[in-house]
Amino acid sequence: MMDYLLTFEIDESSEQVSIHGDPEGLAFLAKELLKLAERAKSGDFPHDHYFTEEWGGYQLSSEQQSEKDRLVNHVKIYGWPTKEGGRPYR
Repeated sequence: MMDYLLTFEIDESSEQVSIHGDPEGLAFLAKELLKLAERAKSGDFPHDHYFTEEWGGYQLSSEQQSEKDRLVNHVKIYGWPTKEGGRPYR
């Protein structure tokens, strides 16, 4: 079980994503993003999943931080080796 705060929340218009984290949660996210970047840099096409406990994971907190936003239970982050992203691979 994690001992940090890390949530992704989306506003009611679905136009803004907010990330809430304490120092440990933000450090975890930063470390995960750097690992993903290294894998993408090597030519791989990595992706990682992050879930709340209710969705079978342990990476994201379940305590919503904003009353107006909706908690996101599953975040999938892709790494691409070039700035074209996934477009060439569709």
